Formats: sequence, structure tokens, C-alpha cells
Amino acid sequence: MLATTKGIVLRQTRYGDSSLILQVYTREYGSVGCVVSGVRSARSRHKAALYQPMSLLDLVLYFKEDRDLQRIKEARFERVYGRVPFEPGRRAVGLFMAEVLLRALREEPPHPELYDFVEQAFHNLDACSRGFSAMPHAFLLGISDRMGFAPQGRPSEDTPWFDLQDGVFCRNRPTHGALLRPEEGAWLIEAAGFDWSAPQPLRMDPTQRQILLDRLLRYMAFHVHGFGVLRSPEVFRELGG
Repeated sequence: MLATTKGIVLRQTRYGDSSLILQVYTREYGSVGCVVSGVRSARSRHKAALYQPMSLLDLVLYFKEDRDLQRIKEARFERVYGRVPFEPGRRAVGLFMAEVLLRALREEPPHPELYDFVEQAFHNLDACSRGFSAMPHAFLLGISDRMGFAPQGRPSEDTPWFDLQDGVFCRNRPTHGALLRPEEGAWLIEAAGFDWSAPQPLRMDPTQRQILLDRLLRYMAFHVHGFGVLRSPEVFRELGG
């Protein structure tokens, strides 16, 4: 059947002489594999730009539920980026977000609310004037919230430690060592309060931001089966606010 949906390209792989295999996160069908034919031929090279990672697309698919790869009939940009592809910092954040989705959504059913959050996050990344260095942290927390494992509680004198495995602030230091220290718990709360409509940098130095990002990625690995280790986070060590 013909199916229309919005989609965000997460990964692109060359296939044969002129085709591409894509992993696309769609609003209606979740994360799906797609094949698009002929886009790398001499007469169609301009079309290949549609299918770069992070592209936001309106798609028409030849869709069959029992098929591993859906064939793309038509595609056009839902939004053309003005800044993300051309500014290294924004591009790094966008590729990080795409890699998170690629790993987190392998077994996730269609989730329109999650898709809308993700799409708006990419819009805001392109439009904001500052604060995009905080977006990796806020993005991970936004994903965890909509997937049902948001951190629970707040740091206090009675609950100063955050248990990464159980996802909750607690009284005693977790013996397994997967934790946020009391000062790191305060960083978590600041990141959780990130305002996507008016982004501001986190009040942390680059080392603190990296520590929190590493902890949040470990948190994701505890709560998403097969999440693994991302290749992109190292780019944020030099990322400014």
C-alpha cells in the first residue's frame, strides 16, 4: 500500500551502484529500513541530498508490514536547515541526536508524541542563537521521559544520591557504583529543566558537561536494551555554549 508519513533520516548506506539503504525514524511506523533507488546516478545526484542523516522529510512509501526494507516512492524536505549542516557545533549535536535515536528506537513501537518531540528538537537546534551545547543532555532526558524511564525524585538532604540502575534519587550511596554524586544530581536537575523554546547554556564548565553526558549515556544503556556505546560523544569535549 502507499503510505505517507514524516521521517527523520538516521543513517545512510550505499547499496549497489546507484541506490541507498536508509534507517528512517517515522511518525507513523517508528524506525524503519528504507531503500531508495537510482539517487546516486549521474542524472539524479541532486536527489541524494534529501537522504543525508538528520534530513527532515515528507515521505510516500510503498509500505508492507512484513518487509524488512520499505521502498521510497517520493520524498521532499519537510524543512530545509539553515544552520545545522554548516556549523560544526550544531552538526555535531545533530549527529549525536541521530545516533541516540538509531540505538534507542530499534525495538520501540510507533510513538507520535516522541516523534513530535524529536522533530521539534531538530527545529530548535537549527533556529536557536545559543544554548545548543545543552541539547545533548536535554535530548537524552526528553527521550527517557517519553519512553517511560525518566529519572524519579529530586536531590535533597535525605536523598542526595542518584541510582543510575534504578533511576531514582536515594538516601544511601548505591553499592554497585552506577550513580550520580550529590553535586552531579544538581546538574541533572538543571539539564531536566532545559527550556527548548528559549535555550540557554548549562551553568557548568566543559568538564562538568562531559561528566554529566557520560552519566546520562550510561543511564540510557541501563534502560534501553542493546543501546551500547555511542561513537559521537567525544565531539562535545570542545563544544562551547
